[in-house]
Amino acid sequence: MTDLALTESGHLLAPPPSTPCVPPALLSALADRSFVFDGSPAWTPNHARRVLAQAGDEAEAVRTLDTLRRSARPVPREWLGDRLTILWSLFMASRSQADPELLTLWLSEHLRLLADLPHDIVAIAIDRAVQSARHGFIPSIGEMRATAEPLVAERARLIERLMLVVEGEV
Repeated sequence: MTDLALTESGHLLAPPPSTPCVPPALLSALADRSFVFDGSPAWTPNHARRVLAQAGDEAEAVRTLDTLRRSARPVPREWLGDRLTILWSLFMASRSQADPELLTLWLSEHLRLLADLPHDIVAIAIDRAVQSARHGFIPSIGEMRATAEPLVAERARLIERLMLVVEGEV
């Protein structure tokens, strides 16, 4: 046995939550319409309600809105700190001298600039930045945010539209 603390599932770090799944009928109701020739907006809450009523998924909209709202909360600071420390260790393992003060500075800036992201999205962003890095350095905050920001924007758009549908706004 090693000195490393393992979770019950054998991971060094608890896995992030799964990205919420939005049912296809609900995605269809929340998507912009492709063919609008009457000058109306590409998406309206009334159109979405009609699509959901035809599919019989009105209750699913309420459940999905709750799930998406919960998933939009910022990542737990402790998990992000652990994940970033692992990232630092992976890239610095071959270096003969890793300065603890540099780690503290690096970690505090990364925590500050990534802590607003949802848990599942920041996990995806870190993984993709590492997987796509074309250099031998730790991926930058910008590389991570380049993946995260479109995902955050899409989730915010879904939440905003679902709120309009569920809460009965016109």
